[in-house]
Amino acid sequence: MTRLATTTVAAAVMLLAVASAPACGGDSVGNQGLTVGGSCANDRDCDQKCLTGGDFPQGTCSVRCSNDAQCPGGTACVDKDGGYCLLTCDFSSDCRGGYTCKGKKRVDKSGEVLVCIE
Repeated sequence: MTRLATTTVAAAVMLLAVASAPACGGDSVGNQGLTVGGSCANDRDCDQKCLTGGDFPQGTCSVRCSNDAQCPGGTACVDKDGGYCLLTCDFSSDCRGGYTCKGKKRVDKSGEVLVCIE
């Protein structure tokens, strides 16, 4: 095989490997997260639970928790209906439309944390 052919084959193999690799981080947590943070109409739209009504316009995906250690990174366990992980924030601009960054009690009563909620 010529040097050009070898280089071409190697480049094609690398391109195929990169194209078929799974995306890192994916869409599990964030303003479009299926685990925590994304909008939803019902539980089927999320990995676990869709919180709707009141504080959750257009719904928000979440998971049950009893402390922060049970929540994915970038979320905190908030005292809402017995404990749910919600997206943490510093500013309302960190949250998706319809949500603001507000202080809410942690479920373990260890203080407040800023989360995205209405």
